Amino acid sequence: MIFQSLIELYDRLDKTGDVPSYGFSIEDIGFVVTIDKAGNMIGQPEDLRVKITAQKYEFRTSEAPYTNQVNVRAVNAATTPNFMVDKADYIFGMSGVTQKKVHHESFIKRIDEVCGGSTAGGVMAVKMFLKNWNPENSVDLKEWKEICGIHGKWVAFRLAGDSGFVHERSEVKALWANFIAKEEFSSGVSLTDGSIHNLQSQYAQFKFGSGASFVSFNEDAYLSYGKKGGENAPMSVEAEFKSSSALKYLFRSKTQRLRIGDATTVFWAERKSPIETFMGHVLNPSGEDNEATIPLNKFLDAVRKGKLPNELKADGNIKFYILGLSLNKARLALRFWCVCSVDELMTRVLDHFQCLEMERSEKDILSPGIWHLLKETARETKDISPVLGGALMRSILTGVNYPHSLYQGVLGRIRADRRINYLRASILKAVLQRNHKKEVPMSLDTERREIAYLLGRLFAVLEKAQLDALGKINSTIKDRFFSAASSTPATVFPRLIRLSQHHIEKAEYGAVSDRRISEIMENIDSFPVHMNLQDQGLFAIAYYQQKNNLYRKKETITEGEKK
Repeated sequence: MIFQSLIELYDRLDKTGDVPSYGFSIEDIGFVVTIDKAGNMIGQPEDLRVKITAQKYEFRTSEAPYTNQVNVRAVNAATTPNFMVDKADYIFGMSGVTQKKVHHESFIKRIDEVCGGSTAGGVMAVKMFLKNWNPENSVDLKEWKEICGIHGKWVAFRLAGDSGFVHERSEVKALWANFIAKEEFSSGVSLTDGSIHNLQSQYAQFKFGSGASFVSFNEDAYLSYGKKGGENAPMSVEAEFKSSSALKYLFRSKTQRLRIGDATTVFWAERKSPIETFMGHVLNPSGEDNEATIPLNKFLDAVRKGKLPNELKADGNIKFYILGLSLNKARLALRFWCVCSVDELMTRVLDHFQCLEMERSEKDILSPGIWHLLKETARETKDISPVLGGALMRSILTGVNYPHSLYQGVLGRIRADRRINYLRASILKAVLQRNHKKEVPMSLDTERREIAYLLGRLFAVLEKAQLDALGKINSTIKDRFFSAASSTPATVFPRLIRLSQHHIEKAEYGAVSDRRISEIMENIDSFPVHMNLQDQGLFAIAYYQQKNNLYRKKETITEGEKK
């Protein structure tokens, strides 16, 4: 099902020219060597990269000649060159200060095999450059360390006076297409359609770490019936190319791909739809306030109201595909696969936002994304569980329970720093509501009689009494007793109530605090010896809501509102 859906995506994108034809791939070009017709290098190799951070670059992309053999080269990399464009090892015959003679010679041989005696499209210029180039001169190139470094990517050729690369010229592409059309394959039944086709021996690799494949058999334990490698999951050459090209397209997309923790999630619809663009922003909004976010804000507003925006009403019944992957050694592990209609997806997204609904200030984000939620589970982003992101994404998109580690992570942070903000209270409410079927109010409910909720309210009122009496102090009862009060109330609350009497006597408006405490205590018969994790979460929510109620500015009535 996954492969058939990816193949359908490729066929759709092929009609608009968004994916390459067979034998080609969209690849990153880091540097370009400009040569004249005689093959002489003009100036220094040009750096085409745009530096984003110290270890991150944006590259020039190009439709390059590319075969499955090059895609998965590993053991026989030296004798598996690409055509007309490749890494520095093949172009210059050097890597750092180490000579790569076999790489360089195999690259020259590949060009001779493909081009034969052709002189079209700058072929002769490239041949002359490779023939005359002395690999030892590579170390004298101005940016040699970058060219052959891990961020150098591929090196291309360009004829002087041209804006494009040699490998992009139509006559050069035709030479390559004719060459790969002669490649021979074994035939057999393809798992994608059950028909006999030419079979690809190995599935493509993707840029996860050093490279990972979606389908691979790299250990004897994965083999069956004496078959080797790709014979265990036979796939036609066409199906392998289309599915891998579509997946590469999604991995490159800035709108149809999300990387959260250890999981990369890609999504697409069975036909072109605005939902493909909006979904990534819905799940992980940037929070920026500019004109570009206006359509997104309207979309989110419609989702919260439980309906589709006008531009999506016609797409409610189309299929929407969601694929979650993570790296597991040399292969991509399938984290989740979900197929649903756009209407069903919007219902799940709406349910997620409704679970998170909590009283907030104007400064709090209205529709928190996944990354906003994950950051509340750890002190620093580097400490966030890599598995949690994928699990949270799965729960949102499929409607299953939230990962319990999300709830535990937030409670752990509250115990550590005693800070209960809007996002933390929202997460606790969401987990209690979905996982444990608890009805949790989004704002203070003075009629609620659960002991955990009452104790959370009481703790907030006791803290307010202390601040009214002592003013701004370095450490309140929350800093000293919150963890104990929420887990073992019987050991803390009697002491806090006795202490509150001194605060009430000292405060100017102590009678107000005394009344608040009395109103809550009327419904408390005894203090529990211990409260479980669910009750601790409810305690924290009640504290947050009661504190908001105590400190909320009184709303002023305008002249137009007076009756």
